[in-house]
Amino acid sequence: MSIFTSMGHKHLHNIHKSKELTYGKEVVTFNPKEVFVPLVDPVNSKPIKLNVAIGDYVKEGTIIGYREDNMIPVFATVSGKIVREENLFHANIGRNVKHFVIENDEKYEKEPPLKILNEDSSREELLQRMIDAAILGHGGAGFPMFIKYRKTDGIDTILVNAVECEPYLSDDHHSLLINKEYVIKGMSLLLKLSGAKQAILCYKEGNPDVDNIYQDISQNNPNLKTYRVKNVYPSGWERHLVKEVLKRTYDRLPSEAHAIVNNLESVVRFAKACYDGQVITRKIVTISGEGINNPSNVELPIYTRGSDVIEFLGGYKYDDVSVSFGGPMCSRGVMDDKAVFLSYTSGLTILPRLKLNTIPCLRCGACTDHCPSYLQPVEIKAAYQGKNNERMMALKPWLCIGCGLCSYICPSKIDVSDFVKKAKMVTSLQLKKQEAMKGGKK
Repeated sequence: MSIFTSMGHKHLHNIHKSKELTYGKEVVTFNPKEVFVPLVDPVNSKPIKLNVAIGDYVKEGTIIGYREDNMIPVFATVSGKIVREENLFHANIGRNVKHFVIENDEKYEKEPPLKILNEDSSREELLQRMIDAAILGHGGAGFPMFIKYRKTDGIDTILVNAVECEPYLSDDHHSLLINKEYVIKGMSLLLKLSGAKQAILCYKEGNPDVDNIYQDISQNNPNLKTYRVKNVYPSGWERHLVKEVLKRTYDRLPSEAHAIVNNLESVVRFAKACYDGQVITRKIVTISGEGINNPSNVELPIYTRGSDVIEFLGGYKYDDVSVSFGGPMCSRGVMDDKAVFLSYTSGLTILPRLKLNTIPCLRCGACTDHCPSYLQPVEIKAAYQGKNNERMMALKPWLCIGCGLCSYICPSKIDVSDFVKKAKMVTSLQLKKQEAMKGGKK
């Protein structure tokens, strides 16, 4: 997850000031002529189990199919006919996959809403609603939200992550401003579902507009609170958030620290799925960066192609740009801007491409000094290049969070984080083999 990509170094003039490109701008609406629905599970790349076929008419909210492992539905996001199948690049999977193409008839006919639920609904009903409405984690991977709530013994705190520490992105900030009702309802529902004693909304300091809106959050429910984290990167990292807010640490999962962490958008979507019966078909995304003519927050149907939105906003500002689905630090540049926005895609970052003048490592230690996971990125890089598996295992690259700081801070302009990512893949596979061997011995 590097800020150096095959399309060039993503130069960040100011890691925080970049958000000003879209902060406070009115949201614009874009409705494409076609949407492109991926026919694979974004987590394991397996084909989804189809419910419809080419030639069928679908409505907004019609179930296209199911993710096979957990029966999470995939919804049509416009009404119209499925006109063909097309191979397109998938930004999360990193290769071309099959997509159904739905021709937008602009009638926006909708399927009936789901049954209305609320805080009086049973735990089983609320958990099933997460599945039926396809509520996913909006941190970028698209893992089903219900997995965190299947077992909640010992959980005492829900943390709602609205920190949005990535440069350029501002969709969570906008959501905080317009979705107070659903933020509060969602937090209350999660308390009911988990049995936790408190839910804490976490966002960055220096946002007086958000402070004003949420200053009375505990007025009707003393178990709801707010917490302002420092405006530093990567303050929204899950492990950092648990330590900063709760003063607790853990090994692998926040549940070990008696906490569950959810992205703001997941909480809002869950509340709308319960109180309004909504399934996710549209969302607001941030299209920003110095490489596009009109940086904006855009409301659009999920599965809209990135290239269509870029054209809608006036196109690229330069002939040579780097395009990333997500923020510039934790996402990779893509070679094909026709990839689509998924329900958990936060935005699109477009930056001028700069030529790198990479020089040999200076052994300055900057990457180690700035690593929030307390790793030694340059040593991991050396172990990977030397194919020293024993050394790689000792350096624990699987703890890398993919924040990209090691590459960003490197004075030699070395793509350190890319080597760490490769080492993480190698050692994670080795760990799985070791666990499988232990299980076999039992």
